[in-house]
Amino acid sequence: MNPFISTADLEAFLQTTFVDPTSLIIKIALDSACDAVRSYLGQDINKVEDDVEYHSGHGWLHDRIRLRQRPIIEVTTVYDADVLLDSANYNARDSFIVLTDGSYFTAGNDNIVVTYTHGYEVPATSNSAAVPADIRLVALSAARRVYVSRGQRDVVNLRGETIGDYQYLTDAGGRTIGQTAATAAELLTPERDVLDRYRIGLVP
Repeated sequence: MNPFISTADLEAFLQTTFVDPTSLIIKIALDSACDAVRSYLGQDINKVEDDVEYHSGHGWLHDRIRLRQRPIIEVTTVYDADVLLDSANYNARDSFIVLTDGSYFTAGNDNIVVTYTHGYEVPATSNSAAVPADIRLVALSAARRVYVSRGQRDVVNLRGETIGDYQYLTDAGGRTIGQTAATAAELLTPERDVLDRYRIGLVP
């Protein structure tokens, strides 16, 4: 899956122009940062069409299921125990499919099958929502740490950064002291705090 931040985004974030914007370290920085965000959120972020999810119905008084991805763009089909539900009888609300006809999802194991399109267009178009700025900012912060950790000079001469209770320093060459690329990609606690508002539980 392509990163949801671009080389141009990272150039702007670092206030520089890369000599070789196609270099491997830049690709690794973008990919690893986006994957770290996706892993923490448990979401694809990028638009995925006609994704299929299986859920277990809970029977009496359970008229909704929570889908695992957001935002929901379009629900194609909902099957309950192999019965195709009429789209007039349910709504997509936030991250939920909610029955509106007074019925409940049948109790069973992986018996609810939902096909839907979700996520954000990358890059955004005039007809689509962009990846939220705070999600992109977290990914760019992680990408910068990966880029700097491999000995690339931080052209804005950033020698240190404090995020909440976390602080890191770089040496004169821009390398993050005591940090490898793998650990640089790990999200910091303040970054996880920012992302928490976008997390969705896996059970209703």
